[in-house]
Amino acid sequence: MSKQFAKKIIISSILIVIASACKKNDNTNQDATINELKKTILSDIATKVCSASYEDMYTKAEKLRMAVNAFSATTTNENLNACKNAWKDLRSTWERSEAWLFGPIKANAIDPRIDTWPVNFKDLDGLLQNNDPLTEAHVDNLDLALKGFHPIEYILWGIDGNKSVFSLTGREKEYLISLTQNLVKLSKEVRDTWSNGYSQELASAGNGSNKFPTMQSAYLQIVDAMSSICEEVAGKKIKRPFDLQDPTQEESAFSKNSMTDFINNIQGVMDIYQGKFLEDGKGIEDLMNQTNRSLDAEIKSKHTAAIFALQAIYPKSFGDAIMTDQSKLQHAIDKIDDLQRVLDEKLRPFLQQQLN
Repeated sequence: MSKQFAKKIIISSILIVIASACKKNDNTNQDATINELKKTILSDIATKVCSASYEDMYTKAEKLRMAVNAFSATTTNENLNACKNAWKDLRSTWERSEAWLFGPIKANAIDPRIDTWPVNFKDLDGLLQNNDPLTEAHVDNLDLALKGFHPIEYILWGIDGNKSVFSLTGREKEYLISLTQNLVKLSKEVRDTWSNGYSQELASAGNGSNKFPTMQSAYLQIVDAMSSICEEVAGKKIKRPFDLQDPTQEESAFSKNSMTDFINNIQGVMDIYQGKFLEDGKGIEDLMNQTNRSLDAEIKSKHTAAIFALQAIYPKSFGDAIMTDQSKLQHAIDKIDDLQRVLDEKLRPFLQQQLN
């Protein structure tokens, strides 16, 4: 072997070793970057999505309370409309947040205490006709279907959605004030529980969290919540009244707000997936952009299709569509089911593997 040829072999071997080392370092750096991203995603979801939504909900609940107090003091159409607008504004935040119903809001049963439906008309009318004190404390101990969003909605809109400002009784106003105070109290409870510790539990998953021993458990909880609201909207909120052909089973029937509720529910899925509510942050979307862009595109495509299918029912109310637009409602159910399947059958197992 010539000295020159041997020299070439040595140089080639050195270059191979250097290239391998560089590749190893690149992989190590990439892994470290992705691991840091996974932590940031949980932190941003905890603060910029969950905590932010509950802060917004509490603020809007206070605005509703102030509108109700003003209406009780000065019973005008203008003040009644202000109450209705405040209810809808608060409702929008709540419905989006139903895509992350875990943690304190589930453990403390906040959801059924503020959003049980349909309204129990018989008991509600009986309550309005008796002489029981309608303080906030009394309301807090009532059956679930007699407190929260929908009794408030019933009083503001009436059973046919066209209640006259002059038909509201003093007893109804008393009940309305206490219902709203109770809603404010529960909104504050969940806001404070998140801001005073639960947000940190989620952000520190796998690193000292008592609630989430691993990062995987936190990510799977988030995906399960996204999937659950899809199942709730398609399988219960839409399908039950649709199958029964019974508009009285509609969720927000008095205000004709159900279609907006459904859209906000499904929008919430994308909010937490992208890590943003009022402020943009890092979300699962950012991890997928690094690891599985084709699945990211599929999730967004299914989500867009579900939103479009719901929007296609406008300008009809859900109650009207039950009776006259069954094909569009079935299409919406199918598209939401498609979104749920990609979350359950593709996103969940992919994240389970990524965070193993």
